[in-house]
Amino acid sequence: MRALGILILMATLPAAALAAGKTEGVPWGTVAAQAFNVSLLFGGLFYFLRTPVKNFFANKKTNFVSAAEKSQAARKAAEDERMEIQVRLTKLESTADETISRARAEASDMKKQLIAEAKNLSEKLRQEAQAAAKIEIEKAKNSLRSAMIQDAAKLAREEIGTKLSGEDHSRLQGQFIQNIQAVHK
Repeated sequence: MRALGILILMATLPAAALAAGKTEGVPWGTVAAQAFNVSLLFGGLFYFLRTPVKNFFANKKTNFVSAAEKSQAARKAAEDERMEIQVRLTKLESTADETISRARAEASDMKKQLIAEAKNLSEKLRQEAQAAAKIEIEKAKNSLRSAMIQDAAKLAREEIGTKLSGEDHSRLQGQFIQNIQAVHK
């Protein structure tokens, strides 16, 4: 909510500064209505999207963990299968040359298949890691934006506090009252 207030302040300050140079004054009613609409929009988005976004990232994490577990299981199965093939090759070496050549062809095919499966699995894991990295980058960007907004609002408050004199403040209050009276007429 604090960030929303800062955003509204930052949106209205340039309008007030621009209007200070004009003789008509600032349409504060319009500014207030727009600020209310913006805050209503952000409040609604936060309220309605908070749970789905949390669920989305929870599901992403679950899917990633599940894929990692499947990867480990596939790796173990591939290693077990490789060991089984190794045992079979040892047995076949003791038999005739014909059996050896047949076993080598079969092992080569299995090796190619296992390599292809391992490549596919590694590509899938790489894509999921890239997606997770993109999400983390977006989180970092959002965090930096928030910090920049807070710093800008702080500087704006300090600048306004140091540059407005008592006379300026009184003059602005008088103009504000006149504008309100003009709007109500």
